[in-house]
Amino acid sequence: MQDTGMLRDNSFIKSMPSIHSLDSSQDIEARKVLDFIDSKIAGFPSYFLETGDSDKENRITDFLIHYLECCKDTDMPFRFAKNPTQPISTRETDIGVFPRQKNLTRPITVLEFEAKRLSSASNYNQYVCGVRGGIERFKRGLHGGHLNICGMFGYVQAYSSEHWIKKINELIERLGHEKVDSTIDWTSQEEKLQIVTNSNSVVAKQKSINDRKGVSKIVLCHYFLDLKH
Repeated sequence: MQDTGMLRDNSFIKSMPSIHSLDSSQDIEARKVLDFIDSKIAGFPSYFLETGDSDKENRITDFLIHYLECCKDTDMPFRFAKNPTQPISTRETDIGVFPRQKNLTRPITVLEFEAKRLSSASNYNQYVCGVRGGIERFKRGLHGGHLNICGMFGYVQAYSSEHWIKKINELIERLGHEKVDSTIDWTSQEEKLQIVTNSNSVVAKQKSINDRKGVSKIVLCHYFLDLKH
């Protein structure tokens, strides 16, 4: 598995102590996991395109978890798992990261990711809003309600990452203007995806800072992966 580049820039997380409790053990672990993902994720598209046997969303996620697990050193103190249950919600995110512990404490994630296909046949709105909307589920606390930092993977199977980022931001802008649903707020400019430096040709990394009603904001790290054949 070839590592074709690195995406090391979590400064937007580390510089936000006024919004998030970044000294908490979970946030420290989340930053470690993000550093690891940044160092390895650029190798995933070539791995998947060489070995993948299905373009279905859940199958791609299986390959992504397998890839990240194989990239880990044996002493890395965390594990990637599919569909972690939530402490206060019946919804399950696509990927959870757990500390690798030997004591019998309750299983609690330090980082969670939602994954969405972005193809000519998929509904890109589901990346953002609605019953299956990835960002909306984080904003409502249905996913990662106990976390300050989470993320999303966009599986780009048509057009380009830039195409989908533009579409997603236009939708967020429209939701902020229309204010159709009074139970969720999209008005802040920070809701929109913002570029993070050091992206490369196969991975586009973005960030957003999203409001959660009644609780602290959540930082979302977005990885758009070019999986076009």
